[in-house]
Amino acid sequence: MALQRDCDVGTAILMFKKILCSVCLMAVLNVTLATVLEAQAVKVRDFQFGPKQGRNVLFGRAVTPSNDVLSIVASDTGTWEFYKVSDWLSETPVLKKLALPGYFSKKDEKDLELLSANVFATGDGAYAVCIGSAEWLKRVNGWAVGNAKSDDIISVVDLSKLSVVATTRTSDLDLFEFHEVKVDDEDYVRVDSLASGKPRRSAFIRLSIPFLPAGPRCSYEWITDSPGKQHPQPVTANTCQEALRMRPLDDYLGASKSLVTSKPGPCENSDAEFCRLPGEFAADGRLGVALRSEGHDNIFGSWVTTSDTLIVFSSAKRADVARIKEPTNDSFRTSLTFLDGRNYLLVIQGGTHLMVYELSD
Repeated sequence: MALQRDCDVGTAILMFKKILCSVCLMAVLNVTLATVLEAQAVKVRDFQFGPKQGRNVLFGRAVTPSNDVLSIVASDTGTWEFYKVSDWLSETPVLKKLALPGYFSKKDEKDLELLSANVFATGDGAYAVCIGSAEWLKRVNGWAVGNAKSDDIISVVDLSKLSVVATTRTSDLDLFEFHEVKVDDEDYVRVDSLASGKPRRSAFIRLSIPFLPAGPRCSYEWITDSPGKQHPQPVTANTCQEALRMRPLDDYLGASKSLVTSKPGPCENSDAEFCRLPGEFAADGRLGVALRSEGHDNIFGSWVTTSDTLIVFSSAKRADVARIKEPTNDSFRTSLTFLDGRNYLLVIQGGTHLMVYELSD
């Protein structure tokens, strides 16, 4: 019996040693994997270029063809701030700041439903287009009453002089209730609008950069061809042709889409997490970045984010190669850019904090 007990104890000790070795090996593998993943996304710059903002600050960002970083930050005073950051890889980045008065403020809060800030750079890098957009909707006991009302404030900034060239508003452009403003592929400001109800009616007006004169109004409806497939049909064919200079409407609207819904070849038959998330590829197609956001509803039914992770994907390896954790207590935006033969991920937090990651595969 004593011999049997000794054997049982010896066996238990041996099993414990094997389990301990397995745990140690897994820990080593996890550390090694984390080190490899970190090596694919190395933070090379981290600096604050303006006053630290609150967690709910509204801002927009863009990158010029010459890799200047642009940021527009909203303020409830009505004077928004525009920043241009150059030479962000150097030890002494060049920062320029411009005040943008006359934007939305606390005075516009009544019935305010949505407020956003955006900035775009023109294809030649000469101008920035700064946009503040607001939507109002009256509610009674939580229920919408009447139609929504939208307005946009648009300013064109000369980036060489850092001065405002022109400013305009869209409330008087005879458009539908819901607006979307962006710079199109021909470097016009396109103010698009959508009517509530059916049929699905839209209209847009293009503004010329830099002085923002308005062109003709193009009105169109979305015609359903089959389930899930639609095409735009001009209501005012002549004015649409005039607005687009004979360019087909469906071609223009297709080229103006900023989000690509399908991933290219590297994601085919790949089980990478990146391929299951909305994301973008770098200009050379070698690397892509997507955001995984996790959270839950709170007791009031509002979404609470508990985790934000940027997933870096390699086209050559057809696999995720890096993960970057972002804080959940601050708003952030990302951009991919290419400089001196290298890919960089730019992360702007709160509109005034820039982090630069060098990416490799």
